[in-house]
Amino acid sequence: MNYSKFWTRFKEWALTTNDEDILPYKLRKIIEIIRQNPDITLVRLAGYLDTDALYLARYLLNSYKSLVET
Repeated sequence: MNYSKFWTRFKEWALTTNDEDILPYKLRKIIEIIRQNPDITLVRLAGYLDTDALYLARYLLNSYKSLVET
């Protein structure tokens, strides 16, 4: 999957989701950061979290898939 397309879809989902009680702690914090700054890019988010952007994209993709499929 193209991560730029996924990032757009993930940000939209993060801004509209109300299932915060089932989200893991890490994902909740990422969604909180996105809600505070909706124009943030994946690379800026990775820099803010002091992690690798590709690692972060893979983590978000796997988390998103597991949450949406259930």
